[in-house]
Amino acid sequence: MPALLFLLAVVAIRAALLIRQRGALRADTGTSYARALVTQRVSAQLWQCAWALLILGSADAVSRLSLSLGSIGTLFVIILAGWFWELPPKAWKLFVLDAHYGFNRLKPLQFAREQALRALMFAALALPAAAIAIALVQYAGAGWWLVLWAIGWGGFAVVRWLQPRYVSPLFDPVEPLPDGPLKARLQALLTRCGVTRQRLFLMRASARSAQANAQVSGSLSSPRIVLHDTLIQQLQPAEVEAVVAHELGHLQRGHLRSQMLMLGTLWLLLIAFLVLLTQTVADTTVRLALAWALFPSAWLLAQPWLNTAYRRFEFEADEAAAQNSSPAAMASALRTLTKQNANAIQNDRWYEWVYHSHPALPARLAKLDRAA
Repeated sequence: MPALLFLLAVVAIRAALLIRQRGALRADTGTSYARALVTQRVSAQLWQCAWALLILGSADAVSRLSLSLGSIGTLFVIILAGWFWELPPKAWKLFVLDAHYGFNRLKPLQFAREQALRALMFAALALPAAAIAIALVQYAGAGWWLVLWAIGWGGFAVVRWLQPRYVSPLFDPVEPLPDGPLKARLQALLTRCGVTRQRLFLMRASARSAQANAQVSGSLSSPRIVLHDTLIQQLQPAEVEAVVAHELGHLQRGHLRSQMLMLGTLWLLLIAFLVLLTQTVADTTVRLALAWALFPSAWLLAQPWLNTAYRRFEFEADEAAAQNSSPAAMASALRTLTKQNANAIQNDRWYEWVYHSHPALPARLAKLDRAA
């Protein structure tokens, strides 16, 4: 009963936020994609709630299945099935929503191949995770969930370290940024920012999407910067430089390290909450399966606080871009990317508090104007 009441509350909150955001965007005739995107995003999360409700309603079937497959096998099957449950919303976004607005360029066959590879990788992690979780509940005593959190957070840190070099290139290959005026300009920027090992890469993102982005990972002394070719096509060299300075600003201000600490703390609190929420479930397999299915819904409790910090990070990275390049170029880049990616310019304040990791465009431009 507590889990059911919690899920119903989450559904009600997400639906209310969806209505508020669509109402805020309705006044702007240029945000039809943004309205459709927010509907798809919240609908995908409600679809996740439906999976948790399905697990909650089939507890007896899960118990019977564990008699034949064993606790580890049953938990592994449920975790893997939950991964496949989330595929329809992903496909809908790409091949219906993004395709309608001219953003998607990924072919269905390529999508199927990539998802098959992702499923294999996920299964390779899910099987030992299921075994560890069952063993901890049975043998680690009352503090089993603390050990599980420590192992999970450590595993996440390892995967995150491996992802830019070994995982992401499996789906989005990168190549060194070609020599030329842009590369020379960016190298000069990196030198000014104290970067000793310069690693600039180009991703042919135009084969997948018309939207533009940039990514940074690693440390300030040796960052790994990946620029989408769509970003370079849409922005002027000074604007690209400002975007790279913004990404470097995240490293200069220690945002990646702070993010890891925040995620670890929030995961600890959410796991403790889920342990309490499912404490009346006697069957260990059902309890773990339900807790796993409830985690995306429980994340709603963490989103506002995490995104509040992320928005502050974005302001600080904009400030770094203004200091190391040009505030006017950064402002121009933000305007262009907002228009080209069809992002919303202004949001409902409650929806933004919960969902948005980036501040609204007017707030960012105001701060950059003051910096200029």
